[in-house]
Amino acid sequence: VFDVQRKVTYKNLSSWYRELREFRPEIPCIVVANKIDADMKVTQKSFNFARKFSLPFYFVSAADGTNVVKLFNDAIRLAVAYKQNSGDFMDQVLQELESFDLQKASEDLSDKEKSCPEEDTPSA
Repeated sequence: VFDVQRKVTYKNLSSWYRELREFRPEIPCIVVANKIDADMKVTQKSFNFARKFSLPFYFVSAADGTNVVKLFNDAIRLAVAYKQNSGDFMDQVLQELESFDLQKASEDLSDKEKSCPEEDTPSA
């Protein structure tokens, strides 16, 4: 998301995107131009970043709600499709963590400690 009223936020997209791809190369990404309510003429400008990386692009206004619902619907659709088809190692780890039962793991550890005899320390 970049602020159409602050050029520096658009310029930062490249570094933000590079950092995202470094850690999550396959995750879906959307480019969002926010605060279009301040100046609707901005929607006629060409923002090449999204086109350069073949990313979906949205003009939105959080203040008046323009395109916000559409953006979230599309983002959810992309996220669900990605999650269903992902072979990304990080997603597999996160999925495993989501299903990990801390209570059961704690109980299993307690049972294991009870069943293992304590080691005798040698007498001097």
